[in-house]
Parts: sequence; structure tokens; C-alpha cells
Amino acid sequence: MKKAIFIGFLIFSVIAVSAQDKKLSRKERKAEREAKLTEQTKKLIEDKAWQFNASQMLPSSGKSRSLTTSYNVVLKDNEVDSYLPYFGRAYSADYGSTESPMIFKAPIEDYSVEDGKKGGFVVKFSAKNKNDRVTYTFQIGSTGSASLSVNSTNRQHISYHGDFVPITEKKKE
Repeated sequence: MKKAIFIGFLIFSVIAVSAQDKKLSRKERKAEREAKLTEQTKKLIEDKAWQFNASQMLPSSGKSRSLTTSYNVVLKDNEVDSYLPYFGRAYSADYGSTESPMIFKAPIEDYSVEDGKKGGFVVKFSAKNKNDRVTYTFQIGSTGSASLSVNSTNRQHISYHGDFVPITEKKKE
């Protein structure tokens, strides 16, 4: 009987120690993954070549909307390729236009990077679309989560949430 109790205790101890090791290794894996993401984010900002993938849109008035289509902003070679939806009030717009004012490709101006809260970054720049000047302000977390605030001279402010990632090539159809 004592031998069975001792063996049971020994098995329980081994299981408890191995479970504790798994928790430590899980924490270590998480810390390692966060360190890689932080390094990737820093490198993307230094290279001035990155992509913001929007997953949620927050208009100034109205409800926030989850985005099911792939919307993004690509910054490369001092040029912005903006492909974002827009909901809000236009103070001035082309008559009969149905195209989003946030879909355009243009050279960037006034590019700046500042240190943000908790190890993140604040990236700002502006560009001109057809008949408007648009200012982008990205709040980027150290691990790549990001929010984008867009101000325009002819339209209401709008915000987006998403991820800051390396540029992915668009598929040719």
C-alpha cells in the first residue's frame, strides 16, 4: 500500500513539474514572438516601406464597421497607395462621384516619426488626392497593432484600426 501511494505521489509530482515547465515555455514563446514583432516593426519604420491592413472603420458620425474586404495603405518609395473606404460628410466633392476619396496613389509630404506610448511609434505624413489634402497619423504599437486617423480639408475625420505589416504583393488576376 505504501509503495502504491509513493508511486502515485511520484507520478503526480512529475506531472506537476512538467505542467509548470509548459507554462514557462509558453511565456517564453510569447516573449520571443513579441520581441520578433517589435524588431520587425522598428525595421519597417526605418525602411519607410510598410503596409497597414485595416480591419475596422470608425467614422466621425455613425457606427463603427468591421471591414470584410482587404483594405490597406501601402507606403513605399516615398509614395502612398491608399485603398480605404470612406463614410462621412463631404464639405466639397465632385458631382456624381461614387469613388472613395481614400482610394488614390500619390507622393507623400511632411513624413515624420516620433516615439509613441509604451514603446510604439507615431508616423505622420500627408498627400494630395484628386482635389484634397489628406493627413495620415498612425499610432503603431511595438508589436504591430495600429490605428490610423485621417484628416482631410474637404471631408469629416475618419479612423481605422488594423495591423502594421510588411508589404504583401497584390495578386494579378
